[in-house]
Amino acid sequence: MQNNNPASHCEFRDKITVVIVARNSGDVLFECLQALNENDDATKPENSQWVIVDNASADGSVESAYEKFPWIDVIKNTENMGFAFAANQGVRLAKNELILFLNTDAQIMQGSITILRQALFASQKNAVAGPRLVRLNGTIQKSVYPEPTVLTELLKPFVKLYVSFKEMFYRPEKIYRVSSLRGACFLARKDALFTVGLLDERFFFYLEETDLFRQLKAKGFFITYVPSSRVVHLGGKGSTTSNFDKAKMFKISLLKYFQKNRSWFENVIIKFYLSIR
Repeated sequence: MQNNNPASHCEFRDKITVVIVARNSGDVLFECLQALNENDDATKPENSQWVIVDNASADGSVESAYEKFPWIDVIKNTENMGFAFAANQGVRLAKNELILFLNTDAQIMQGSITILRQALFASQKNAVAGPRLVRLNGTIQKSVYPEPTVLTELLKPFVKLYVSFKEMFYRPEKIYRVSSLRGACFLARKDALFTVGLLDERFFFYLEETDLFRQLKAKGFFITYVPSSRVVHLGGKGSTTSNFDKAKMFKISLLKYFQKNRSWFENVIIKFYLSIR
């Protein structure tokens, strides 16, 4: 589809390209885009580029979004290519140096992306900045996650409790270096992404961002968490019409993650553990 946003035709080092992967997202896609248009100068169309990668939606939501926001660059896939593949398509089309990965079920709040950009610029080593995710009623979600290990999987109920407890103690005036973030929304440096070869497209859905963060840290970059930046996350509503077994898909991605990043001994344990669950 033709792009009608003059700001997207040249690259700016402090400007942002928003990359959204959509599949049958319904009304939440419009709400996501409306928040981009209204809640932060950094993501207004005159200051940024918007890219939607449509993973073979059948509900007309992307076409409706383009009618209301005609400056969007749209990439249409004829089949569901998975999140990593589609997100990489968006990054390769990006005209700007900063990439905002945004789920369709996430809505930015006032100034939240400007705050993330400031956090990235605090150090050249900061490759990623992620916000505090909140529910519609303002309560805090888990935003910082540990990397998957045998222990985190075997003790998952306790890990979830620990993560929820720790989340309450992140102070909004600070920027934290963390292991991994929830991938509903994060801002990244494009040059850092290309340093590690973008997202690993072997991950169809789940853990692609966790693997990306691990690869970035291996190159000496930092993953940062910025609690003063807040983004509403509706929690899966952007993919409610997607017909696949999410538990099975997570298990497949977890095995791929271990095969790539963990020891052979951990792989033996996790395969056995998943086989008896």
